[in-house]
Amino acid sequence: MKVKLLASAIAAIVLVLVVWGFVAGRKERATEADREKPVAAASRVTRIDGLPAITLDAASQKRSAFVVKPQASVAHRNELQAIGTVLSIQELGALRTGYVAAKAQADATAAVAQASAAEYHRLRVLHDEEQDVSTKGLQAGEASMRADQAAAQAAQAALTAAQQSSVQQWGRELTAAAASNSPLYMRLANQQDVLVQVVLPSDASLTEPPDQVRLQVRSGTSASARLISAAVRTDPRLQGASFLYVAPAAGLLPGTSLTVFLPVGSERQGALIPASAIVWWQGQAWVYTQHGPDRFVRRELPVDQSTDGGWFVPSGFAGGEPVVVSGAQLLFSEELRSQGPAGETD
Repeated sequence: MKVKLLASAIAAIVLVLVVWGFVAGRKERATEADREKPVAAASRVTRIDGLPAITLDAASQKRSAFVVKPQASVAHRNELQAIGTVLSIQELGALRTGYVAAKAQADATAAVAQASAAEYHRLRVLHDEEQDVSTKGLQAGEASMRADQAAAQAAQAALTAAQQSSVQQWGRELTAAAASNSPLYMRLANQQDVLVQVVLPSDASLTEPPDQVRLQVRSGTSASARLISAAVRTDPRLQGASFLYVAPAAGLLPGTSLTVFLPVGSERQGALIPASAIVWWQGQAWVYTQHGPDRFVRRELPVDQSTDGGWFVPSGFAGGEPVVVSGAQLLFSEELRSQGPAGETD
């Protein structure tokens, strides 16, 4: 009996210890789980007039190399986009060679014809004065003069044909530049400059081509080009009005395709927003403007015209509006992070 009582007591003690251990373990696990829960940080995203506003203190701005710049009003003209192609001037060089040769021949035969004419007139005077010049000698002098005149006329016709051929392919301005070996032609021949043919879209028209256009190459760099003349030929693929411009070579090779922006219309006032200030999201451009020392509001950017290094906006940003031009992506990332997994997925 005593043994049974002792065994029952031990079993009861063991049961009590097991229950106590289970309860204590659950409590400890719950406490540990509470400790491991992330501390909810105060959201940095609020709303101002219905727009998302990010709060970023001065220290964070300094670490992130934030740059905020007021946007002053500037004048800008709309731009028409066209296609440009760098042309080879090898044919123009060959035409110049042929023209120079024809010019030399024409000059030489003209000089001979002029000398023959002077000699004929001298013989005629002597013949009329009956001074040792026979009629046969006078006739021979006349025949020689007429032959030289015919040769001079043929050489002049060849020169005119060479000139007309060049004009038909390159226009009067380039033909004159090549014929006179002007600085324009010399820079093209020495590959200091390149010749660019600009073709407008077939549905576009210009009453007068602009004197200066902006070229954009595939690397993203830009250059200015100066008008020479209207082109006498166009690109058969585009069928639009065509113009010839000259631009610094700067690595441009014949056959290079370019995007060309031609200023059109009258000037408008607005702001030039740099590309570094723009955040692209869901197919729309956005910028952050500063509202107070540490608050930045994301606003939709009404993208109107691309410029060299940014975008022109005709309204809404040109009244000294402070825009984040460096650090906008950080603000956008902070905004998405505050939305949780759904925001980050978007």
